[in-house]
Amino acid sequence: MHSWFVQLSHAIARGDATVIGAGITALATSATFFSWQTWRSLERARTIEDIPTAKARSAHQGYVELEGTGQQMDGEPIIAPLSGLPCVWYRYRVERQETYEEAGRTRQRWVAIESGQSTDVFWLEDDTGRVAVDPVGAEITPKHKDVWNSHADLIGFARQPAQVVQFLAKHRSGERLRFTEERINPRDHIYAIGLLRNLGSHASQPTVDEEVRELLRQWKADQALLKERFDLDQNGKIDQKEWALVRSQARREVNKARRQQNAHFIEGINVLSRPADSRRPYLLSAYPQTQLVRRYRIWASVYGVVFAALAIIAVWAFKTRFG
Repeated sequence: MHSWFVQLSHAIARGDATVIGAGITALATSATFFSWQTWRSLERARTIEDIPTAKARSAHQGYVELEGTGQQMDGEPIIAPLSGLPCVWYRYRVERQETYEEAGRTRQRWVAIESGQSTDVFWLEDDTGRVAVDPVGAEITPKHKDVWNSHADLIGFARQPAQVVQFLAKHRSGERLRFTEERINPRDHIYAIGLLRNLGSHASQPTVDEEVRELLRQWKADQALLKERFDLDQNGKIDQKEWALVRSQARREVNKARRQQNAHFIEGINVLSRPADSRRPYLLSAYPQTQLVRRYRIWASVYGVVFAALAIIAVWAFKTRFG
């Protein structure tokens, strides 16, 4: 090992500066990537630990953490395309095995030929109620994963799903295919953190002032009714003091209508989705938050070790050649 290391040092010291420089740049770039992955994993773990878990019925609108079980909504069921099993979310990939030549040797690799994942909304239920979950844009950690290939039976499945049959029929005989499917099944535990909003969100509503102006415009269109209600001195016109009363009454009616509307929103459907702020993660996991935090911390340790190793090699190579 020592003699190999000495030979490598001499090769780097005498190597072409451009080639060695490109290699060092690649090492530094990779080290930067793993450094970012380390920070990202630790940030995910801290975010999960710092935000308290809310209940579905009492959760405030905004960035929240929820835990419950997954349920399909009424209507068209969510079916995983490869296994044909019902689920609340799926992700799949189909790969073809290819043979290629490299350095005079025959090698094999898997090449993806089709992939996809569910975008259907499902329920997250706890003991107080439920919220709808939009999985688009989420970082998802499923619990169930099946991998099989076209040369093996679909062990555990009662039949070959239609999409698998289509793939086998479409591709030439003897071609080796690998199918990978990940799922979150109904009744699976789900941990979620994201932006909770009501389908009747006020973000798309006009402001109070805009509604007041619209109501005043409607009242002005019916001058007879306007004078009947607000011409207190019966002089046939609305003077400045009476107009102030008109505006005040319009604002009261708008606020009353909005209070009634708010009560309706509270009973409406809350939806968990990706936050507009990219610095806040949108996470869905079939594992409890304690396990998820542990997974993120383990990955942070792995990424940190790789970062340190790449950084040390890059610095050593730079000093050996240019130092």
